[in-house]
Amino acid sequence: MTDQKTKALRFFVSREFVDIAADAIAAHTKKTCRFSSLRDALETSCERLSPQQIDTDDVLAFLRTARLEGDIRVHLNMYASWTPRYEDLKAAISDKAGDRVFDWVAIAYLLHISIRNEVY
Repeated sequence: MTDQKTKALRFFVSREFVDIAADAIAAHTKKTCRFSSLRDALETSCERLSPQQIDTDDVLAFLRTARLEGDIRVHLNMYASWTPRYEDLKAAISDKAGDRVFDWVAIAYLLHISIRNEVY
């Protein structure tokens, strides 16, 4: 039985977001020896990161420097098995940022810290 899709995200991102995603996908592909996708990399990030790994200073620095919104369209389906974990991590990022963060920001940050912490 296949996992039911629970959330379909559609958003527009910048080249910087694409660069972060490409680095994460490449790192994930090298580690697993299987071609990866944005969904694969994000799912692995959600499985292996904990909300305690999200640092306030790092989130704020990332938000100050990263320019993530742009005109490149992204469509991402999230599955029931890891959507709650993603939502917990996104809530932790929002809490550290002091304001609600959009999905594309949370995703970029999770990929960013996964690369930095060698999660893949």
